Amino acid sequence: MKAAAGRQPLPLYTGFLTGWGATTFGTGLMLPLTVAYLREVLGLPTSGVSLYFALFAVAGLAVNPLAGRIGRIHGPGLPAIGATVLQAAGAAWLALADSMAATVPAACLSGAGTGAYYAVQTPLLTKVFGTSHLSRVLSGQHRVSALTVAVGALLGGQAVEHLGEGGYTLCVVANAASYLLYGATLVRLRRAVGRPAGPGADREDPGAPRADPGERGTAALRDPVFRRLLLLQTALVVFGLAQVDAVVPAILRNAHLSVSAVSVVVACNTVGVIAFQGLALRVVERIGYVAALMAAILVWVVAMAALTAAVLVPGTGVRLLLGALFGLVFAVGECLIAPSVQPLVTLAAPAARLESYAAATSLAHGLGAFVAPLVLLPVVDGGGVWSYLALQLGGYALALYALLSFRGRSARPLAAPVLSKEAPP
Repeated sequence: MKAAAGRQPLPLYTGFLTGWGATTFGTGLMLPLTVAYLREVLGLPTSGVSLYFALFAVAGLAVNPLAGRIGRIHGPGLPAIGATVLQAAGAAWLALADSMAATVPAACLSGAGTGAYYAVQTPLLTKVFGTSHLSRVLSGQHRVSALTVAVGALLGGQAVEHLGEGGYTLCVVANAASYLLYGATLVRLRRAVGRPAGPGADREDPGAPRADPGERGTAALRDPVFRRLLLLQTALVVFGLAQVDAVVPAILRNAHLSVSAVSVVVACNTVGVIAFQGLALRVVERIGYVAALMAAILVWVVAMAALTAAVLVPGTGVRLLLGALFGLVFAVGECLIAPSVQPLVTLAAPAARLESYAAATSLAHGLGAFVAPLVLLPVVDGGGVWSYLALQLGGYALALYALLSFRGRSARPLAAPVLSKEAPP
């Protein structure tokens, strides 16, 4: 079959990715600097740094449901634009902060903006580009993020090395400006599509969410499809997507790899995302979301084997080679997941509940990213690599269980590939 949806020109697509690239570049600038800025420039103790990130996470989780509700009533464009303003305000406040107390509002504003944005991103992209193009847009986002975050991280480090404390300030201010640039992009998108006539995707779109006009409000936990989506999202984040940034570096450091060697592994993961994302999108278009997610989990099992070997085998060079292999293989799973999870949500959600489902799965993503290092790092330090591997495999089994339930009769349409109107069988 031919998946033509990803090949059609999308008039707003390039502009959207440009704005998205601007904000992820700003994120990349601060990625290696935030902790150092809080400790070395502002003089926060370790407890203060921990408090900053805890407030960031809690603010995002608190605002997420509210943003989803606003998006359901007024359309997703308004809360998405407001979210970028909150993020810019938080970054600007951090640039002006001179004490631990001053970082509290900065963390709350930034976290609230991030939580609000991801609550409405899926409904927004569905409204602007259509459900049948959602995988392509998410795939493009993932590839752009990998590139711009990597470049931003490199330039942020260079700015501090050459400018000292002024380099920190420059990067924080540039991050604030990047949010406003993306907000301007969202304003253009909202004007282009006009005010939403109602929640959900275009009714004529063959991939539109299943209609359920009689039910509105918060997504009900009694819906088994919704529960599977939450379980799937949480498992994929805790045991997968949150690994490379937080957990894997600690594992490799415990295996006595240098910081530079760990950075090579992370770089291989980034290169893998950039190289494999286009091919992964074509695979998803051909085999469907559920099959692609199953394949991603199996790929991650292989990656875990490479990581385990990197810890156990002797020889620094061999360990580095196996770590690099892990980064590349793990990227394949990430590339399969990026264009699959949220499109699956749009298909599973009743039309009247799309914003609620998207906000809830975004909340699960945020919780998973927050919980992953808290749960897995003690396992790594206390139980070693075998305990970590056992926990990982258990998490993958949970995700596979959730996916296999979509193979049931009631969910069979969700497992099939989604083709656009132009795609012949």
